Amino acid sequence: MAILEIIEAPHPVLAAKARPVRDDEFGDALAAHMQDMAETMYAAPGVGLAAPQVGDSRRVIVADPGNDPDEADDERQLYLMVNPVIIERSREMIEGEEQCLSVPEMTVRVRRHRRIVVRWRDPYGAPREEAFEDWAATVLQHELDHLDGTTLYDRASRLKRSRYVKRRKKLVREPLHAR
Repeated sequence: MAILEIIEAPHPVLAAKARPVRDDEFGDALAAHMQDMAETMYAAPGVGLAAPQVGDSRRVIVADPGNDPDEADDERQLYLMVNPVIIERSREMIEGEEQCLSVPEMTVRVRRHRRIVVRWRDPYGAPREEAFEDWAATVLQHELDHLDGTTLYDRASRLKRSRYVKRRKKLVREPLHAR
């Protein structure tokens, strides 16, 4: 297993729409890559990670909505999703603060569907389908946004994006001993 580099916005790979995984790509190599993604997500620490965030332009996500720090009773549940698609959305919406591993130190308020049904395949090609609500639905919608080239950076106001870029550039210019 390996910890992968997480790419930060506004990198162009994060703005591109990810391509579907081809039938010939399913199997052990994809499963191992997704385990590396999961290890990276947990180490960050995070609750979801999309392949474009680690420089992979395929429609792949790993998510563990049970890794919610605000929910002590949740059990860890790792989802390895290949070519995920939302096939049903509730009309009811929820709104909350979101953060992103590719947009460190930025929080954005986002409206999401309260309940979704997702269809995907596992790394070996077996079909899966499941309904998700509230926190889990939010996590998966956030990760699915990455597959369509959207990050929290894109959802932020122009002013917030400008301040974010200035803050990140300042961090890069400062010597380590000055921080």
